[in-house]
Amino acid sequence: MLFLRYLLIPLFVSIIFVTSASIAKKAAIVIDFDTKEVLFEVNANTKNYPASLTKIMTLYILFDYLAKGKLSNESKLKISRIAASRSPSKLYLEEGSTIKVQDAIMALIIKSANDVATVVAENISGTEKNFAKLMNNYARKLGMKNTTFKNASGLPNRAQLTTAKDISILSLALITNFPEEYKLFKKQKFTYKDKTYKTHNKLILNYAGADGIKTGYIRASGFQLAFSAVRDNKRLIGVIFGGDTGNQRNQSLKIIMDKEFAELGLNIEDTKTKIANKKKISINTDSYSIVVGTFKYRNNAEKQIKLIKSKYPKTTNKKKSNIVLIKVSGKQFYESRFDNFSKKEAFTACKRLKKYNRDCFIRS
Repeated sequence: MLFLRYLLIPLFVSIIFVTSASIAKKAAIVIDFDTKEVLFEVNANTKNYPASLTKIMTLYILFDYLAKGKLSNESKLKISRIAASRSPSKLYLEEGSTIKVQDAIMALIIKSANDVATVVAENISGTEKNFAKLMNNYARKLGMKNTTFKNASGLPNRAQLTTAKDISILSLALITNFPEEYKLFKKQKFTYKDKTYKTHNKLILNYAGADGIKTGYIRASGFQLAFSAVRDNKRLIGVIFGGDTGNQRNQSLKIIMDKEFAELGLNIEDTKTKIANKKKISINTDSYSIVVGTFKYRNNAEKQIKLIKSKYPKTTNKKKSNIVLIKVSGKQFYESRFDNFSKKEAFTACKRLKKYNRDCFIRS
C-alpha cells in the first residue's frame, strides 16, 4: 500500500497544479533544513500574494528587536485608531489601550491578528508604511529576491508579492536565528483577557514531527501554509500556495512532505518504530555525530575527513571517522562524519568548526 501511495503522488501533484501555468497562486516547495537543498518544487519562484504568511516577517523583526534589547516581552505597545480599525482576523483591540509584546507575539502566531500586526508595525517604525520598508530591508538581507512587502499583516495589496522559495528562506532563517522563540509556533492556543484562541494551523495537530509555522488566506491568494516537521533529527520545511480549501491545502502539503521524508528513509512507520525502540533501550550519551561535508564522490568525502583531522585535531581527537552513503531525492551522496560525541561535545565541535567557516551539522 505504501508503494502504491507514493506511485500515485506524481499523478496527484499534477492534478493539484495542472493549471499552475495560468494561475499564479498555485505553487509549492520543500527544502532540507540542514543542506538547504530543494527536494520538491512547483512554481517555487512564481510571484504570489503572501496573505498572512507576511506575519512571519513581522514576527522575525519583532524577535530581532527583542534580541537587540530594543523591546522586552513586557514592553507595552500602544493601539492607534488605524490599528483598531483593521479587519478580521483580529483581537478587537481598543484605541488608546496597550498590549504587551509577549501577548502580541502569541496573537500573531495563534490568532493571526491583523490589528496586532499593525500595532507592532506602528510601535517599531511609526507608521505601517515605514515598517514595510523595514520588512523589505530585512528581506533583501535574507536573500528574498522576489518579495515586496506593503503591510505587516498580509491584508490585500496588489503590490505585496512573494514566492514559495522566498517564504521557505524566511522560515528557515526564523528557525535558525531564533530557535527559542520558534518553539512558540508549536503552541496550539493562548489566552488573552480571559478568552482562549486556538491555532489556525490544523495540520500541526496531526502530522508526525510537526512543530510550526504559519497559515495564510485572502481570497486572491487561496489558502497558504508554511510548515516545518522533524523526523529522526531531520527537519524539512514545506510551503504551499493556492489551496482551494484549508483542508485541501493541508492534505496536499502532507502528501508532498510524506514523499520527501520517505525518500530520506524517514516515513511515518519508521519514525514510530524508532520512537518505540528509544523507549525500550537506554540512551547512549555518546550517540551523536557531526557531519563535516556532503559529496557526490566517495574520494572527496575521504579527503574531507583527512583535511579536518589534520587541521582540527582537538575537535576530532579520539573520535571515529566515518563515510556514510545517503540518498536525497533519489540521488546518492557521501557524508563525511565523526562519531561518538555527546550532545554537548557535538554542539561545541560544530561551533568551533563554523568559526573557521567549515560546514558542520549534527546527527544523532
